Amino acid sequence: MGKKKTKATRTKMKKGQIITLIVLGSIALLLLGAGIYLWNVMERPEAFFDQDEQRSETPVPEATPLFDIAAYLSEEERGSAPALQPEETPEVKTITGMVNIALFGIDAHEDGSSTSGSMPHTDANMIVAVNFDTKQISLISIARDCFTSVPGHSGFYKFNGIFNVGGGMSDPNAGFELSSRAAEEWLGGVAVPYYFGVDFQAVIDLVDMIGGIDFDVDVTLHTLDGKTIGKGHRHLDGQGVMAYMRMRKTAEGLDSYRTARQRKMLVAIFRKLKEEGKLSMIPDFLKTMEQNIYTNTTATQVAALVSFAQDIDPDSIQTYSFQGNMKEQYLWRYCFINQQDRIDILKKVYGIDAEPMYVNSPVYETFLYDSGFLAIQYINTAKKIFEAVHASPDASNMTEAQKSAYARCWKDLENLQEKFYEADQWTRAHYDSSDQLTSKDTTQRRKLYNQLTELESKLKKSGNALNKSFGSPYKPDWDHTVSKWFDKNSVINEVYVDFR
Repeated sequence: MGKKKTKATRTKMKKGQIITLIVLGSIALLLLGAGIYLWNVMERPEAFFDQDEQRSETPVPEATPLFDIAAYLSEEERGSAPALQPEETPEVKTITGMVNIALFGIDAHEDGSSTSGSMPHTDANMIVAVNFDTKQISLISIARDCFTSVPGHSGFYKFNGIFNVGGGMSDPNAGFELSSRAAEEWLGGVAVPYYFGVDFQAVIDLVDMIGGIDFDVDVTLHTLDGKTIGKGHRHLDGQGVMAYMRMRKTAEGLDSYRTARQRKMLVAIFRKLKEEGKLSMIPDFLKTMEQNIYTNTTATQVAALVSFAQDIDPDSIQTYSFQGNMKEQYLWRYCFINQQDRIDILKKVYGIDAEPMYVNSPVYETFLYDSGFLAIQYINTAKKIFEAVHASPDASNMTEAQKSAYARCWKDLENLQEKFYEADQWTRAHYDSSDQLTSKDTTQRRKLYNQLTELESKLKKSGNALNKSFGSPYKPDWDHTVSKWFDKNSVINEVYVDFR
């Protein structure tokens, strides 16, 4: 009996030892995994950033007619102009060992209680270029007022209004995503897969949380809570820091001075966090300020960035700005970036050879003002007629007269699109405002404008005829006032933005 009990006891002990080994092995594996994770966070922070994971591109389908229109056109018309092929989307570049993070400051709730208008914009637009290989951080500002197009959307806007085109405060993450896509174009196609959208109240709270910033103030400040801060070495609280970063009505009157102050203050905040060992507070701060901060980064990525930042000397941070001259036209003021400076910055930071941003030039804007906007108005109006026709019950059973009207309008639209593309390319080739047009160039430009006018007249006539043949399902908007193109004209600017 005793022997059996001893044997049972030994068996029980053996099972216990096996279970203990399994538990210890599991703990060891967990510790190993945690160790590898922590090692990656500290030694390989770039491993947590996938340049493509945040991109959600939707290809634009190529428009095609509902039937073969060639049978309803003369032989000469069939070959009069090739159908315009959509421009290929530039391939997004990724730079080995680097990641771009967009930083957008929203001019809403700047005093913690009220907004700065019914349509807050991104008042600060900055790219944080992190080079994990060289342990280098570069800050690149994009002027809020720069004249620009918007990826995937019709129209022209200020850069700070792209956020509103994407969704604004109704859908802020979509707005920041679109602003990031636009920033990629300004960076010569280099990917910007991540973003932080920061309400100015979050900046105020962060500065107050770390006890303020000692700073050499170079302008007299007036804070929203009624304080006046003079020039000189000052201790700034959150309101003071925000007043400094937003100050633009200075003697210089240039937005470039404000973006320079923004970059200078960000470095000062980073210096304070690093010198006082408070960088580790960032993840918890982001959690507590969720209502004022928007991002598509993960907690792990934030931790990796904080770990990387521990080794960064604040004095080593390079700061740049896409800046240029302001010009008043269309009853508003826009910034036109010095393209050579922009190209030089991109070469220095990313090692790439970028093309000019042709749309951001006074020459291109003049083309739009003189002729381009009207062509866009006619092209988009015709497209809306076709949208209404395609949705009509008669679309699947057209009469011969309707098919003839459809073919005529479709061809006229193709011809105008092709001529607009030709004028667009000609203007891009002469984008540099320092180039003086020769008399031959001026004659060629006038010829293109006259051809556009002729094709616009034909499209308007055939568009009205097509619309009428289907019972006028759409009310065409051919009227155009060039000085008001941005004022709720959804035919040109797809989304209305209150430019401020």
